Amino acid sequence: MKATLCFGASAIAGIASAHSLMLTCKPGAEGMVRCVGEFSDGSDAAGMSVLVKSYDERVLLKSTLGSDSALQFKRPAGEFFVRLEDGGEHSSEVDHTEIKP
Repeated sequence: MKATLCFGASAIAGIASAHSLMLTCKPGAEGMVRCVGEFSDGSDAAGMSVLVKSYDERVLLKSTLGSDSALQFKRPAGEFFVRLEDGGEHSSEVDHTEIKP
């Protein structure tokens, strides 16, 4: 019985981590930033919520990923981070210091 419970718990943990949300942001032309979201199983994240926030938690931009699972926006001045959320338990963040060519 213990072996079955351990196996079952391991299987559930594997399923839960199989679909983490991932966000990649890169600098674009003319001071723009392009972010692309997807789930770790390869499925797209089109329509997911995106927040660009300052370090003091002010919302600088609130939008959603397009049908191509991407969003392009003008790079804010100062320190910021980009947060992708699926409206549930999954989210991913990219800090402005990570947005490099």
